[in-house]
Amino acid sequence: MPNSYFQRLIQKQIGSATFSSNRTDWYVKNNFGTAEMSLDERFAHFEQAQRQPEGKFYNDFQNIDLERYQVGVTLANRSQCEIEVVAFRPNSSVSSSSSASSSSSSPTLSGHGKHVIYFTGICTLYQDSLKDIAKAVHTTGASYYGFEYPGMARLGGQVSEVNDLINTGMAVANDLLRKGVPIDDIIFQGDSFGAAVAKKISDEFKKQCQVEIRCILNNTFSSFQQAIQGLLDENCLAIHLSSVIPSLLSYTGWDIRTQDSYNQVTPYQIHVNHIGDGLLEPGSATLAAYVESARYMPSFVDTCPEDFRSQRDSYSALHWAVISPEGESYLAAKYGRDDKGQVNTHIADLCYMQYPNGQGVYEALISPYIQDSNEYIRNHPQVLSVDHLPQPLVSQQESLLSLISSALPELPKVPRFLSFFGQAASSTDPDPTLSEEDDDVYKLI
Repeated sequence: MPNSYFQRLIQKQIGSATFSSNRTDWYVKNNFGTAEMSLDERFAHFEQAQRQPEGKFYNDFQNIDLERYQVGVTLANRSQCEIEVVAFRPNSSVSSSSSASSSSSSPTLSGHGKHVIYFTGICTLYQDSLKDIAKAVHTTGASYYGFEYPGMARLGGQVSEVNDLINTGMAVANDLLRKGVPIDDIIFQGDSFGAAVAKKISDEFKKQCQVEIRCILNNTFSSFQQAIQGLLDENCLAIHLSSVIPSLLSYTGWDIRTQDSYNQVTPYQIHVNHIGDGLLEPGSATLAAYVESARYMPSFVDTCPEDFRSQRDSYSALHWAVISPEGESYLAAKYGRDDKGQVNTHIADLCYMQYPNGQGVYEALISPYIQDSNEYIRNHPQVLSVDHLPQPLVSQQESLLSLISSALPELPKVPRFLSFFGQAASSTDPDPTLSEEDDDVYKLI
């Protein structure tokens, strides 16, 4: 449990700016049913609308079956809530036909039979990435699962620290395992902060259960601390706040460091970052930049198994992607350009990213990686009993004394640090006048 009123106050400030609570129902807000309807009924209205030629996602959802359900979550403070999960599965008849007619070496359906849990980033709902999820399903052949973090008004819960997010993703994974999905058929795919959360959950499976889950880390940072410092640089605040950030993140339970368990591609993890990232690149906070520098550190240990290194090396030119012409037009129209005429590629979904030769990231990196790791995993199978699933994490315990002792000279700057999150929250709040076409949330991290 949190240790003090002061800790809860800071957690609430950060949590409300990143994964807000008491959120309105996205479906009802976009006129798919009414607030009086059950959650299943209003989702049925959404799906019915998308099956019509005039539906926004009519083409995207072709040959994809949708299923909505709920999963219970234990938060870090031990309270309970539920979250909404939507499965996006390749139509069974199409999938079977394609599988029968395709070569086993084809990367197009490398994800056939796999289950990918899709982690969105800060200030982002899975509904904001429906086009990206559909693209992933069509390209990989895998089933994808989008979910809302705690805080949806009709389901309750509140995100106060990173462990709440970890417990949420863990609950979705455990639910699949209880339904009979083998551990080796589950993959995590995360964007930005969601990628860091996904990696942390994979780490927990390894720590608690001695098994690994594959992670596709898109557009993420080496550590949240580095990401924030980069943002503060852009806001001319770093010189005043950099020394207090580590202590405050640790004290409030928001210190998440991807680099602590990721220094190289392995059969169980791969990364890609975006050239032109206006949030992470200025502070050199990207995971790709860290990985490039880590190999020259005296403490570097190559964690990639010998029998996967040739595959790993084949991805060496694919860890930086550029925005596609379609993606640039979309971002420019929706968010505008900076004073140099550039769009911020951090807010681009993976379906809008490509390589200089014009090949998309899903086609050139994600599908081949799944195919290569499938082969490795077939030779190194894992088994996890549902009687030994990982347990939810509890609130991190940091005393106020430890914060004061480590950051005493900087405590007067704490209000300025919190005001930064308040500004971020207001800048990412969706405009209530937005239509369904425009209703997705600006992705902060």
